[in-house]
Amino acid sequence: AVDREGLCRFVGVNYDCCHLAVEFEEPAAALERLRAAGLRLSKLHLSSALRVTPDAAGRAALAAFVEPVYLHQVVAGDPVTGAVRRRFTDLPDALASTEAVLPGEEWRVHFHVPLHSAPGAPFRDTRDHLEEALDWLAVRPAACSHLEMETYTWEVLPPALRLPVEDQLVREYAWTLDALARRGLASVELARAVAGA
Repeated sequence: AVDREGLCRFVGVNYDCCHLAVEFEEPAAALERLRAAGLRLSKLHLSSALRVTPDAAGRAALAAFVEPVYLHQVVAGDPVTGAVRRRFTDLPDALASTEAVLPGEEWRVHFHVPLHSAPGAPFRDTRDHLEEALDWLAVRPAACSHLEMETYTWEVLPPALRLPVEDQLVREYAWTLDALARRGLASVELARAVAGA
């Protein structure tokens, strides 16, 4: 027999907001399913994915995000129902696809974009998923004490979104601490101090 309680002390789930948003998951529902299953939330990855309508303008703009270092899976789905319609292994595969785009379809791209700023039209991001996950955590602060900012694409961002890494990190920390402070999960004074740095 498996000692479930003992196992859960050492094994947990790392919930990555970017990854779950790409899959069209609803954060509160997903986190509650994990909790109801008795799984320990060992880490909450604070991350945001790229979203775009795959029309001609969206596809043309996405070309700037094609790069050889990381794999950028694409999930096509309905943002209203959350229904996944199809998947692509990497961004070039999605851009090369000749399949018809269905009405209301959105592409969510596994490309970690900065938390502190929106990528700009024609793009959106999935910070709403991250914010909802933090709202869930604010009601259950004991559910997870390990939070990690997980933007790592600084050097492969398109030039229009790229800043020196040090500037990006300061802005990322300021955004994160402000988001946590607004929910009572971090010190307001600390958030202000970092924002003023």
